[in-house]
Amino acid sequence: MEQAKLRVAAYCRVSTDREDQANSLRSQQRYFQDYIDAHPGWSLAGVYADEGVSGTSTRRRQAFQRLLRDAENGRLDLILTKEVSRFARNTVDTLEYTRKLLQIGVGVRFLSDHIDTRDNDGELRLTIMASMAQEESRKTSQRVKWGQLRRMEAGVAFGNDSTYGYATQKGRLSIREGEAGVVREVYRRFLQEGKGTYVIARELNEEGVQPPRAAAWSSTMVLRLLRNEKYVGDLLQKKYITTDYLTHRKVENRGMEEQIYLRDHHPAIVERPVWEAVQAELARRAAARGEGSRYSGRYWCSGKLTCGLCGGRLTSRIRRRRDGSAVHTWTCGGRTGEERCTLAPVEHEMLTACAAQALGERPAPPEEDAAGHLAERRARLVARRTRAVDAYLAGAITREELALAREKYERELTRLDKRAAQTSAAPAAGERELAAAVERAVVYPDRLELRLWGRRDPIVLPRPGCYR
Repeated sequence: MEQAKLRVAAYCRVSTDREDQANSLRSQQRYFQDYIDAHPGWSLAGVYADEGVSGTSTRRRQAFQRLLRDAENGRLDLILTKEVSRFARNTVDTLEYTRKLLQIGVGVRFLSDHIDTRDNDGELRLTIMASMAQEESRKTSQRVKWGQLRRMEAGVAFGNDSTYGYATQKGRLSIREGEAGVVREVYRRFLQEGKGTYVIARELNEEGVQPPRAAAWSSTMVLRLLRNEKYVGDLLQKKYITTDYLTHRKVENRGMEEQIYLRDHHPAIVERPVWEAVQAELARRAAARGEGSRYSGRYWCSGKLTCGLCGGRLTSRIRRRRDGSAVHTWTCGGRTGEERCTLAPVEHEMLTACAAQALGERPAPPEEDAAGHLAERRARLVARRTRAVDAYLAGAITREELALAREKYERELTRLDKRAAQTSAAPAAGERELAAAVERAVVYPDRLELRLWGRRDPIVLPRPGCYR
């Protein structure tokens, strides 16, 4: 009875997709074909080849994964590969997969290293060779990173051709005029018209402007345009770094490695004073949002209640009474020394009635719409700030005069935005007037102090009849 032939497969890999490496891949395939044909007891089960992928991780090598599946499905008896570094440069992967294959009766022979996992000392010798291959991979990674760092310092721009408004070719950035016009318009609407990123994104979609690599413009995309230093002609390198040469995983560089910032590296799309003004405006709006809407703004007193005992913030809570009914309260979670604050919870309904009573004692406000009045004042300030930038660009004022003017207008805009955030509409129509009128409230065990916009002295209300 004729003995069944050994089903032998070959695995080969090259690290890049350059033409010379592609020729090397074809040479390896021919070599294994001839090698298997030279053994009468063997039959070719297939040549598995990965081209243009790294050997440090097996996850992205499709042919390698297909080889493992065929072995698990009983289609292979032996795997040939030229050397350990062609199989894997990761010691853990090498040992894991060779052990797994040996458990299902499939050996691996490394021809150049003279190692066969079916031999008694096969794993010991394989461990040594795999460790050497991994160390060589680490050194190669260090050499590549060193070379990239020197090229970055020399001004070579790394990354793909994906920056909206610029074409990136051979490490150099050049302006795409059509897209550059959109970038300038985004900056103008944000700075001169005072529009937010959501509004700008909506307008671009309505105008049919094609977004970069997406179906529609979004607030995040607009924000990236406004924050990107490339539009002022600067280049920040190493925003993302590879932390592990084995997994090739990229993470945002949050101080782990020194970044390289090159000023006036390439032609700018946006003038530097305009870009700087936009960065200051972004910071100012973020600060206003942080203080004015630290809490949800769902209720008229959200973010306005302070504990008179410990100075902590009161937060919204829903409690259950003994009869099962729900009650909305405001609770202090602060501490006095090592003890928790003893301020009793304040019922929202009673607090609202208390504030309404205080508002009734206040002189009737003018008929003008408070929110509309704030919007008009803000628009006038934005227009003045824009005129200052235009004056600088026209040479009418100096950079120092522009800086002073911007500081003045941004300080006033911050104050208005805080006021506007406090005036945001509450869901209940009856609370809108409270939200617009009350600046801050301090809750004590025996009294409530309300500070109203436009009134210097607080209104003090006793505890009885107001809240419990």
